[in-house]
Amino acid sequence: MIFRKFQDIDFNNFPVVIFGSGPAGMTVALELEKKNISSVIIEAGESEYSEDSQDQYNGKIIGDNIADLSSSRLRQLGGTSGHWGGWSKPMEAYNFKNWPIKKEDLDPYNTKTCSILNIKNQFKKTKLNNYFNQIEFKYSTVRFAEKYKTYIEKSKKIHLILNCQLSHFEGSEKKIQSAICLFNNSSKKIKSKYFILACGGIENSRILLWTKEKNGSLINKNLPVGQYWMNHPWIISGIGLINKKKLKSKLNDQFIDYDGPLHFAASKNLIEEKKILSAAIYMNAKEDTKLYKEIIKDILCIAPEYGKKIAHLIFKKDLKCGNIFMNIEEPPSKNNRIKLDPHERDKLNIPVVNLFYNKSKESLLAAKTFLEEFGNFCIKEDLGRIAAKENIYNLDDFKNMGGYHHLGGTNMGINKSISVVNSKLKVHDINNLYIAGSSNFTTGGYTNPTYTIIQLSLRLADELHSKLNT
Repeated sequence: MIFRKFQDIDFNNFPVVIFGSGPAGMTVALELEKKNISSVIIEAGESEYSEDSQDQYNGKIIGDNIADLSSSRLRQLGGTSGHWGGWSKPMEAYNFKNWPIKKEDLDPYNTKTCSILNIKNQFKKTKLNNYFNQIEFKYSTVRFAEKYKTYIEKSKKIHLILNCQLSHFEGSEKKIQSAICLFNNSSKKIKSKYFILACGGIENSRILLWTKEKNGSLINKNLPVGQYWMNHPWIISGIGLINKKKLKSKLNDQFIDYDGPLHFAASKNLIEEKKILSAAIYMNAKEDTKLYKEIIKDILCIAPEYGKKIAHLIFKKDLKCGNIFMNIEEPPSKNNRIKLDPHERDKLNIPVVNLFYNKSKESLLAAKTFLEEFGNFCIKEDLGRIAAKENIYNLDDFKNMGGYHHLGGTNMGINKSISVVNSKLKVHDINNLYIAGSSNFTTGGYTNPTYTIIQLSLRLADELHSKLNT
């Protein structure tokens, strides 16, 4: 049910309160309902987009520029799923190397995750050579508000409050006693057995940092809240072509055939042997033919003979030409961090966010190495030619076209000096506060985070079910 007034809800009937209605928070609530556990979702935004509400997400980026913090996330029902691109895929097993959990811990949740996202539970991978795989993404069209709003309105186990901002937590002796929420120009105290913070890869850190300032003894002062923040640099790394017919011939029935761009990812061998971060590229199969002349010019400079062949074959359908797009992993850096602005506050008197962020040379090296090795593979197998952008080849810089994937800040781990939550997503040294979402990621990999967010949220629902049944 959706409520507009606090007094209409008896919080004594709800053992779990969830802050945030995005993929993380909503997934936990839906899964708890299946286990006959009631919960309340408290959403800071409205049911639809609002400029006034969105202004609460203003913040400052100090360092290298990425997407503005007020546009890269959404403060509304369904959270940032309201404008996500839909790319869905589990993370690679090797990406969990430094996590306190393994890919095998999340695999049991694949079927439910795919059901939530309305996609097939089938993610093919074909080995090209020791360094590269052809991979497959699924594309979800799910917007959580559209899919689940009517369902929640009719639910007796899930209650939802809109336009209610969580300010901070109060408590003592390793326990949250209450959450302080701001609603209709008044402050409300909410009590529950368990609290879940699922407000996103910026807000989770912001609320914990504000809690530390308001209640200094509640959260371990040494926990690195806001630190080790990451995103997925999304760049145009070069230009080139792949002869799809030859690739299909080489891979035979192992070729992953579908409409859309061709996806290729680094293998564990490439990452370990070259000591680089993970990365993946996609090459659009339907480039604008007006780009072909410029592409041919560039390739003629690098590979004249092959460029001549391209000029003769340019209008054949099996020739795939154009920009090479790349997603690169970023390392968790202590210097990339979220802090509270010491002077500026929002309309609700909560400090705005300062995001300190600088691009990583390690990510740049990964991009160059990937392109060099992939280019060598294409030449050796006569599958095509690619050319890295000059700034990447010279290790000068890359232009980040993204910044919408907010990872880290409350990262998962065992060591309290470098992590905020444990393997069960419980905040270290607090017995009843859990965090859901991409802020828990220990490392980011190259894969879009939504799929993994939902897996982790389903696993968290199982943990709470176990706790409440004990």
